[in-house]
Amino acid sequence: MELKECQILTLSDVINGKSNLGTLRNRRLRQSIILSSALSAVATGLHGCGSLNNYPKKEQTKDKANELKRANDRTAAQVMAETLQTTTRTLPVGEEVLIESSITEGVRVKPGKEVGGNPTIAVGAVFGKKEHQALYGLEMPPNVSLLSMGNDVIDGTTKSVKGLHSSLTALFVTEAHMKRHLPDIYVQRWLNGANFSNFNPREATNVEIAKKFADAYGHSDLNKLSAFFLDRPRHYPAIEELNKASVATPYDKDGDLIPAIVLGLEGLNFSDGRNLSSMIGEIGGSAEWAVGVLPLIWRGGNAIGMLTSQSTLTRTDLSPQEKWDQRFNFTEEEFMMIQDARFERKPYFTIDDILDDPFAGGIASYGAITDNYLVPQLKGVKANIESGEISVNVLTVNSLGIVEIWKMVFKANKNIDHTIDMMACPKEELITLDKSNLEKRIGEYLSDIESRQRFRIFFNNEYYPALIPVRGKMFMLHKAIESLIKRGALNEKDREIVEITERLEPSWFTN
Repeated sequence: MELKECQILTLSDVINGKSNLGTLRNRRLRQSIILSSALSAVATGLHGCGSLNNYPKKEQTKDKANELKRANDRTAAQVMAETLQTTTRTLPVGEEVLIESSITEGVRVKPGKEVGGNPTIAVGAVFGKKEHQALYGLEMPPNVSLLSMGNDVIDGTTKSVKGLHSSLTALFVTEAHMKRHLPDIYVQRWLNGANFSNFNPREATNVEIAKKFADAYGHSDLNKLSAFFLDRPRHYPAIEELNKASVATPYDKDGDLIPAIVLGLEGLNFSDGRNLSSMIGEIGGSAEWAVGVLPLIWRGGNAIGMLTSQSTLTRTDLSPQEKWDQRFNFTEEEFMMIQDARFERKPYFTIDDILDDPFAGGIASYGAITDNYLVPQLKGVKANIESGEISVNVLTVNSLGIVEIWKMVFKANKNIDHTIDMMACPKEELITLDKSNLEKRIGEYLSDIESRQRFRIFFNNEYYPALIPVRGKMFMLHKAIESLIKRGALNEKDREIVEITERLEPSWFTN
């Protein structure tokens, strides 16, 4: 594809005065991040958006939806990673970077009923020139900037397979370094578009917190405040309490990232005149917390998080009130995750506990797969088969606090079907092959420089729960592969792909 047209719409030009772009003043680097979210949205929008609707109603089961959600995550992760690698390896001397994936949705084994292991750009993945990747963990040349990345390859994955509004790809890149890695368990969040002083949420009621947030906006009472929630039974007690205090509680079935980003943004109002103000006790994924909070901080807001028990909150035998009351009843496994992440002594955390300098140079970028409900100007991916043109919109927030929408139109070099084929993850083809043809095809991937890179990105994104990176190589956790097969995250074909890859490309692995 080639870029045919690009228009930039500014939603907010209010500068926070606490930051500069730093390394991200490099236009090519900023465009690399924006392009990564844009093309991953294009890939998912053309090849997976609404995929569940292609099946008869009786076949639209939860298992089928989860299968298709994993496929969309896989597509988005593949294209996002390929774009990052292709663009960063071509940066000129003096502008070179090495980007480390530090926050993502995905763990080796997820607590609770979720199988985990969703395809993603895993923690530890690095993007940049090959010689700099080889130095990862060692002293970098002075002309190479080490950057941190957070991503949630698709927020609103369920919406993406149903073709519903407000699904998007998401990542940020910052000069700041990670102090802690958030465990991939649910996080309870208190976010506000206007800044507030930090507090311990366990020492205040929801209504008291709402008053604090209303005061930050300068509201005289609570009937001007709104608090967003995902529509989950665990939230019903908090919603009821806030509604009784006249706080509006807009909700959605899926996707709590975009609401965090645009809290308090002027011009985005509901029919009653209120804008989207806050989140008060809403519980969602840890990756969404980080990827949504950083741009909110850049825009002048503030956020607090608290780890909760995903095992408890995903139980089906508890009432909404019981889930709410027992949200801090951690299992031993969750306590170990919290301990490993060094969160054990903090009753709550802020962005300062995650990043060493939140106002270091950075940019966050969100590619719209489908039309966005909260930001009507943010339109989803559209394709014109006859002209070969593909339009995509990207919402960006930079560390200065400036909010923009990039409206881009690409033209396929051949045709849109060919573009879709080029963006497909290698696994789509591999899972259709028998063992002999599978080995032949993997060998073909490994024999060409470009396809070899694509295959390795797929391998890392897909099997990261069973991979330990060791100085440019991988240690394969075969028992973890078997565990993931048993949980249903992987299958027998994955075992074959891993075995063949280890045999054909031993240089990738270490004992």
